[in-house]
Amino acid sequence: MVGTILSNFWTSLFAFSIYFFSTYPFLDAKNILFNASIIAITVFLITFLARAILSFVMEDHFESEQVEILITNTEESDLTPSSSEYAEIVKSMLNEDV
Repeated sequence: MVGTILSNFWTSLFAFSIYFFSTYPFLDAKNILFNASIIAITVFLITFLARAILSFVMEDHFESEQVEILITNTEESDLTPSSSEYAEIVKSMLNEDV
């Protein structure tokens, strides 16, 4: 999480610097600093959105669904008795009938 915030700060600093140095004559300093700050904040927030979209796209949803299916299948197979347990049940039923 810290790396994400730091990289967002770097991208916003980069956007601030580009805007600030692209207005070279520096005639109206307050207006330039205000606009550059607004651009930096906007880029900071857009970077969060872009990272969220990238992590959603790069996450393999199909693989996680397969893992969930495998887990549920193994839980169900644990509930069914094995063949030796079936044999014991049949033997006990035969012994009761005789």
